[in-house]
Amino acid sequence: MYGLELEDREIPKLAQDIHAFTLGKSNSGVNVHKLAKKLGGQSVRLFERLNSNIPESTSEDDEADRFPAVFDGDVARHMKSIEGIATDIACATSDSPIHNRKKDMRSKALWRLGSVGERVSGLRRQSTNICWLENRLEGEIESQALCSIPKDLDTRLYRDLWSSGIPIVLTSGTLSASSDFTRAKETLGLNHLQDYKLFSTTMPSPFDYKNNSMLYISQNTPFPDNKDKRYIAAIADEIERLVIASHGHAAVLFTSYNAMGQVHAILKKRGLPFPIFRLERGSTNAIDLFKKSDNGILLASGALWEGIDIPGDALSMLIIVKLPFAVPDPIGDYERSLYDDMATFKNRVIIPDMQVKLKQGDGRLIRSEHDTGVCAILDIRASESGAYRNCVLAALPERQVTSDYKAVSDFYSNKKSAAYFNVGEKGEHA
Repeated sequence: MYGLELEDREIPKLAQDIHAFTLGKSNSGVNVHKLAKKLGGQSVRLFERLNSNIPESTSEDDEADRFPAVFDGDVARHMKSIEGIATDIACATSDSPIHNRKKDMRSKALWRLGSVGERVSGLRRQSTNICWLENRLEGEIESQALCSIPKDLDTRLYRDLWSSGIPIVLTSGTLSASSDFTRAKETLGLNHLQDYKLFSTTMPSPFDYKNNSMLYISQNTPFPDNKDKRYIAAIADEIERLVIASHGHAAVLFTSYNAMGQVHAILKKRGLPFPIFRLERGSTNAIDLFKKSDNGILLASGALWEGIDIPGDALSMLIIVKLPFAVPDPIGDYERSLYDDMATFKNRVIIPDMQVKLKQGDGRLIRSEHDTGVCAILDIRASESGAYRNCVLAALPERQVTSDYKAVSDFYSNKKSAAYFNVGEKGEHA
């Protein structure tokens, strides 16, 4: 087992299921219902304590989904109690009277109890693991999970997979950063292989980016700061100019839901002649509405950075608000401890990870041989005098680069048909 996780809703739900199929007492007189209630209570108190231990400096970051899991005496006690109670319930329910037609439910519950015990036992070994709390959202249901991975994951992957001598092919559109596989090799443990056993290659995109796409990099925004009202206003101004040039048909990628909400509120007040949609956490409904609108504006974070396919004219302007540097989290903090200085960590980890994420975001724009569009980056750090301009250009397919609105407008005039500009207005959606 490499990665382990325990979700906050998992054990209380298991406790409810145990109540549903048992008749209360086991043959040995153990009160299974009381044990199940105690098990659920220990889970609740475990996550309450873990949340109370989150440092304020990290809990206030609106871009963060992962937080340090600080194991103190109370956390250790709750986890040990969960492990012990799960074992007691498994023993008591294995021969306890059950309701008719619920043997399958008992079998599944016993398996789940065993799984909970094993994972809690593994999670308790925090000295050899990187542990964190992770916030999640599925639809409208919020949850939290205690997660961990071994600190020597790369070594384990090498031992269990790459050293076996079995030929393995790894392929992806975003394995490399600027055609360099160093970061992927180190993360996956491939760097432990002898050079002659590992072959890597990169292939250019099959799409004609030079003729069908343009890269706009803004020179007009302040340094990114979501708490700075001037920055948020400048972002909204740039988005407004760009979506007017593209006649809608735009997706705006944020790294922060808070910043997305602020910009959305500003754009709604400006009466743009295009429907505006906002993709919330754990939802995909806005994507379908955006596709049907033909000329809408979709504000998004999270899911839209990768794996979403919107071919054709519906998405012809992709705006990346901020370079997608990873938010500090326990995994990054551990990796930082492996390097002697920040500069090396930045060049070996932070920048390659940003380049891969940026390439994934940019990949939302051109999805077929016939697609045409502009990718706009509003982060001043990618501008002509910006510290990361060369890193940005190296990560993305080669194409015309501009900071001129007129060049963007002319691109659409030259590449799009009259029908593209004559899409009717369809109202606004939140």
